[in-house]
Order: sequence, then structure tokens, then C-alpha cells
Amino acid sequence: MANGAAADDTAARTATRTAAPGAAALVLAAAVAGAWGFGAAADGASWADGLRGVLRGSGLAVFAGYGAAVLAGSLLRTVTPEHRSRSVGAVWAGAGLALLFGALVALLAWPVAEIAPASSRDPVSQRDPGFLYVLWLASTLLAPALATAGVRTGLPLAPQRAAASGGSATAPGTGTTPGTTPTPTPGTTPAPGTAASGAAAPRFRLPAEDTVRRGVLRGLAWGTPMFAFLLLVSAF
Repeated sequence: MANGAAADDTAARTATRTAAPGAAALVLAAAVAGAWGFGAAADGASWADGLRGVLRGSGLAVFAGYGAAVLAGSLLRTVTPEHRSRSVGAVWAGAGLALLFGALVALLAWPVAEIAPASSRDPVSQRDPGFLYVLWLASTLLAPALATAGVRTGLPLAPQRAAASGGSATAPGTGTTPGTTPTPTPGTTPAPGTAASGAAAPRFRLPAEDTVRRGVLRGLAWGTPMFAFLLLVSAF
């Protein structure tokens, strides 16, 4: 019985896979290669020096790696149709959204780079406050880059209950089967503002987990606390 349940669970996870095996590792490797390759190719270029002055050298490397990761993830998802449920056009539309999000983050990073702590290792504590700027960028851009390859990551999540095979599912908090109308208790009236039919109130629906839009939301969820902490440290 337990072995059968485990097999069903494994089959369900396999059926809902939205990214090719090793997609996350490939995207991260592309980011590292892109950052290194861009730094080597743009070394000594006047336009690159101007960008380094605006975004810092470390920040420019993060954005270069992000661009390479987005392209690699989108290309991987394009050539692995067995692991995606979206058209090729939708995949590259997501890549455009990811690059647009990166451009908006770069515009925000422009003024932040001027006030963020500079890289300088404390000889006593051996800490470098300058890493907070890079950590903020990386935490904000990681999820959208992975999402271009269909990789599903952490928060924010939309919990969903799957119906057990061979049984009937019940609506959360009602104890009734979906699609049926609960029988009201005699002598009771619905509270003001509630539906008498027992229909659930509409709620905000998040984008699907394998979309870049969901990755952007994750990036904002991960990056916002780090951004607030960076501003706090920069104020002192």
C-alpha cells in the first residue's frame, strides 16, 4: 500500500515536471560564464567603463550573467518540448519580460550603487559590507532567470489540494464536495455579506508556477527584504 502511494506520488511529480533535468545547473553555469565572458570581452572598452562607474563592476557582472542565464534558459526550454506546456512564442515572450524586468532593476540599481556601502574588508571582523549590493541584485534576479527554463522555486506559493485517487475531494473549510450546494441548517440565516449558496469568494490568482511572471513575483519577494536591509545599512 505504501509502495503504491509512493509510486503514484513519483509519477505525479514526473508528469508535472516543467523543466528539463539539470536546467537549474545549466542556467547558473550560463550566468557565471556570461559574467566572466562579458568582463573579458569588454575589458578596456570606454562604454563598459562608463557602465562600471554607474553600476559598479560587480553589479555589471551580475547583469551580464543574468542576460546570459535568461537566453540559456529560454533556449533550453525551446529545445526540450517534452518538458514544457507552452508554445515557443510564449517562451520567448517570457524571455523578453525577464530582460525588461532586469532593465528596470538596473535603473533602480543606478542610484542605489551610489549610496550602498563600498567593498572594503574590515580587518577586525573580516566582513565586507559591499557584498550587500551584489546580494540584493542576485536575490532579485535569480528567480526570473530560473523561470525562463521552467524551474519552479520557493515563495510565493499558492497551495492547492489535489483530490485523492478513488475518492472525493472536499472544499477547504466546508467539508463538502466541490460542485455541490451545502444544505443550510434549519433556523439559521446566512451572515450579512456571505453567499447563501456556499460558493467560495473569488481570490487573487497568481500566475502559473512555470511562468516568468511568477518568477518576477518571486524575485520581488526575495529581493525586497534585502533591499530594505541594504538601505538601512547605507543610512549609517
